[in-house]
Amino acid sequence: MVQKFIIAAVAAILFAPAVFASEDADPFLFGGDVNYEEFGGFSNDDSAQAAPVMPVKDFAPPPSDAAAKLSNPVPMLQRPAGPSEEEAAPEPEPETVKVDKTKPLTDNLKQEAANESGGTSRLPLPKVEGTWVEKLATTNPLSLLSDKNKPAEETPDLDGEATLESLVEQARKPSGRSGRSNASVFDISGIMLRMSVRQVDETMQNRGFRKLLEKYSVPNFIKWRNEEKCRNSGVVGYERIEACVNEQAKKEKQQFIQVTKYQKFDTKEEIEVTFTSNFTDNRVYKIQYKSMAANITGNSPKAVYLRNIKIYDFWKKINQKYGKPDNKNDVTWGMGGNKPYLKAKTGWLLLEDPMFRELDYTRMSREDQRYMNTDLYSF
Repeated sequence: MVQKFIIAAVAAILFAPAVFASEDADPFLFGGDVNYEEFGGFSNDDSAQAAPVMPVKDFAPPPSDAAAKLSNPVPMLQRPAGPSEEEAAPEPEPETVKVDKTKPLTDNLKQEAANESGGTSRLPLPKVEGTWVEKLATTNPLSLLSDKNKPAEETPDLDGEATLESLVEQARKPSGRSGRSNASVFDISGIMLRMSVRQVDETMQNRGFRKLLEKYSVPNFIKWRNEEKCRNSGVVGYERIEACVNEQAKKEKQQFIQVTKYQKFDTKEEIEVTFTSNFTDNRVYKIQYKSMAANITGNSPKAVYLRNIKIYDFWKKINQKYGKPDNKNDVTWGMGGNKPYLKAKTGWLLLEDPMFRELDYTRMSREDQRYMNTDLYSF
């Protein structure tokens, strides 16, 4: 009996679910097609996302908070704990600066400063503190023209108030040098004052100049006296008298070279040299220089460019060779008075020794007086 009782108890425990289960749950337990809509479950589309809920009559409904949790399931990927979006400060977006690569940096800076209300540019520029760029940006270029040793009244206001007129007036004032230039030691293309004819020819030949003209002359007081002599000797006619006068002056060594002209064709330069008479050994007392290259005519861009380049080079070389002029209004160098001087203008130079010319006139006058002391009358 005891064994039969044990077997009946085990069989009751094993077959209890089949006895108490509902017939509607057969498909779930034994397999088959299940109609989820009939049981209030999910549709076919939601069946892949969540498992159906089986209606069990013997179970009590879940509490309200548990139902809320089931209706709003927590997603699997959650953000880490931290401040909320409202509390977190938004990061400032970087300002976009438009840069035109076809324009230089200065034009971009001007355009950016014009767009800004405060006049400051937002272009990323390198730092220049403590470098030569900072000194260049903060230095007034006109301050380079100032001299700290000059009095205040001679120095213009360099804090942006200096004008072109003030600079020109300051440049016209005499320089602080102790004396004036000695023009007697100046030269033009190697020719100096009081050089002989042979020295001038050798210098011009070495510089690449060719002689164009050589003019002879006779002092007037000697010419007029020789004309009387030739007429008294029976010479008639202008040309014959002129030839007779020159022959007499050459015989007495009174004919001299008065003017010679030289030209350099490739650079379009011309030099005219004037000499004194034989009473002062026929020496140079005036040199005149002309450059045709600086006188380029025309209004075309090419003509304007070439003319400006030639003028700039001319005055640059003048400044390098002779220095600043003593008289900036007349552009002259010299000690003044009757002493040698140099005068310049664009494409033209004049070096002259008036004192040497006066000496030549004085010696000719003395020779004329010697002729006047001769006995011309016999009464």
